[in-house]
Amino acid sequence: MKKTLYRTLAFLVLITSSYAWAEVAPKAKSVVDVAKTYAAFWNTGKEEFAREALAKDFKDLNLPQGRKQGIEGVLAASKWFRNVVPDLQASVEDVIVEGNKVVLRLKFTGHFTGKFHNTQGKGQKIDFAAVDMYTIKDNKIMYNWHLEDNQALMTQLNNLQADSHFKLTSTDVENNGKIDPKHYWNNFGCTGDNARPELRWSGVPKDTKSFAITFYDKDAPTGSGFWHWVAYDIPVNTTKLGATSLPKGTIEANTDMDKPGFFAPCPPSGRTHTYTFTLHALDVEKLELPKGASGAVSRFYIENHSIDRTTLSVTAGPRK
Repeated sequence: MKKTLYRTLAFLVLITSSYAWAEVAPKAKSVVDVAKTYAAFWNTGKEEFAREALAKDFKDLNLPQGRKQGIEGVLAASKWFRNVVPDLQASVEDVIVEGNKVVLRLKFTGHFTGKFHNTQGKGQKIDFAAVDMYTIKDNKIMYNWHLEDNQALMTQLNNLQADSHFKLTSTDVENNGKIDPKHYWNNFGCTGDNARPELRWSGVPKDTKSFAITFYDKDAPTGSGFWHWVAYDIPVNTTKLGATSLPKGTIEANTDMDKPGFFAPCPPSGRTHTYTFTLHALDVEKLELPKGASGAVSRFYIENHSIDRTTLSVTAGPRK
């Protein structure tokens, strides 16, 4: 039950229009369910979705050069691309079902903030299309034929100027710089002040109506990182956040501590972790989240209303 619910939530994030699925589901529910699961894999990068959807002897009928055949090749490709585009999302634009074959038209979006070969991304927007055709047998994808708009993708990856002037900075730390231990958490062996660095931003997109901000540790040994801070409904006229206060009306959502608030870095002894502040420009003044919403639900609302984002990453550790 829990696994089915999680897959459904993952799919809700990626699907553009539920009507396409609603039209085909009564005719071919089993093959559509398999396609849903595999689409959820590309949207989230979760290995379990790929292994659930693909047959053990799955074969890529037009295998890209350098990629290993089978499930392991798919997993490696997803991991590599998410290192290039960490916030990668896949939405389903169209669905066609014919017998045991399903054709999907997919749209991939995100921001190039990772590293592509020797090029470091600067936040360039990624937006390209792909078409997948699956042959399904015994509720598993046996074969996949696919076509991606690689020309559009390569153009975006090689555009060295970010698409947005939206910038997040701090007077306390430089982007990709090391944060002072005074900003560490006072917990789990750390003895910092749990103080936020001062944050400020510029180049706000013209259609912005409010802001949301998150703080995330991608290196936390949980399998999915750790969310240290989520705040939203930040008024549109705000240009900075101080270390100890938030603008009137700002709401802090639940974190991975299962409660709201800011929880500063505390890397394990002997290790260095990378933490990222992400500031979202939103298209609504208020998110109107359900009372007591989980961190995952709040981030879903934020992503759904985000029209642009900018990041500031810091490193912490190793500490003694």
